[in-house]
Amino acid sequence: MVNYLDTEYYAGSVPAFGGPTMENTETKKATIWTRGYICALLANVCLCFSQHCVNSLLSTYATFLGASAVLVGTISGLYFGVACAARPISGPTITMVNKRKLMIWVYAAGVVTNLIYAVAGNVAVFILARIIHGLQFAFVGSLGLTIASDSVPREKLGSAVGLYGAGAALAMALGPGLGIGLRDWAVARWDEAAGYTAVFLLAALFMFLAIIPTLLMPDPGRPERSALGAWYKNIVAKEALLPTVMMGLVSMSSTMFNVYMVPYAKTLGIPNIAIFFTVYAFVLLAARPFFGKLADRVSMEKVLIPSLIIFALSYVVVAMGRGLGMMLLGAVLAAIGFGAANPSIQTLCIRSVEPERRGVASNTQFFGMDLGYFIGPLIGGMILNVRPDDYSAMYLCTGVIPQALCLLLFVVTWGSLRKRLH
Repeated sequence: MVNYLDTEYYAGSVPAFGGPTMENTETKKATIWTRGYICALLANVCLCFSQHCVNSLLSTYATFLGASAVLVGTISGLYFGVACAARPISGPTITMVNKRKLMIWVYAAGVVTNLIYAVAGNVAVFILARIIHGLQFAFVGSLGLTIASDSVPREKLGSAVGLYGAGAALAMALGPGLGIGLRDWAVARWDEAAGYTAVFLLAALFMFLAIIPTLLMPDPGRPERSALGAWYKNIVAKEALLPTVMMGLVSMSSTMFNVYMVPYAKTLGIPNIAIFFTVYAFVLLAARPFFGKLADRVSMEKVLIPSLIIFALSYVVVAMGRGLGMMLLGAVLAAIGFGAANPSIQTLCIRSVEPERRGVASNTQFFGMDLGYFIGPLIGGMILNVRPDDYSAMYLCTGVIPQALCLLLFVVTWGSLRKRLH
């Protein structure tokens, strides 16, 4: 359990005898920059570089291997479907074992998975890799967020979660362009298969680099079983279910850019679409820390309601866009909306439980995230199967409708949810 009076959390030391003086209280401010948080942040950046350099190419790689439109959507979401199915195991494991040691093994599994992607020569092997990768993701996301949130004081939780996501945004800014550029270089030098192989080898390298800060983390030891209860009580935190549903709706929409933006731009004849991800990510890089800090200072509805409206509007702009300018405007709006909504909902999940159960709450919100990431591409593939190449209709259905439902759910339940926050 985290002790928020530990001197690790403060920019100074507590006097050796007696309580802190008035002067000490005023000068020693809580900080998020603990060794545990910094290591978790750096490991997450490497993880996200590994993911984002390949995410925008997954649908085209599946098509290259011979998958149909529906199968492309299924394969894209399979990773998250498997992760969701594995969370009844991963949640209690994360809560009850040494988190640092588990993270080392999980990142090592990510290295192996990307190597399997690199040698996949057909759809069957690619599907196998997605299944293994989904099992790894069932641990890695909630594990990293739990370590990060356990390493900071409660009053800085929103800021810490926002900055943690900003590290991912940096990877999102550079990763897709890096992956697409490496693929195009390798294709020009060798062939298309070599292009995809090169990208997955790069992803494996980033996963290997993620292990380094993990080795430098403080060892938290093994949690006390008596404080956590039986293993089955650590699968889902019922207190976090409402924010989890909201997270699922937001995630369902957000994944559609990674999965379908490249083929959408190709049908419209828009070159250099990688800049969409760069603009999106740099705006997100600025938005997430700002809105994370704002969530610590103002009432949650003042952040979340406008952000969901802006996020929904971004899909209207992208669906109606026919040139790069409109796509980039959509990227800016999406980054602002998602950059405010995502850390706000994550903070709601974590604050819905006592500090010692944050691992359970984190795992619970990843249930929603996994389902959203699985269902979104699947529905998108079904729409494209009925209306081939109609990406506008697909983005309207998978972007606007889920955010409208999320907004309605939040407005209806916020009164009761606010009373249960810790």
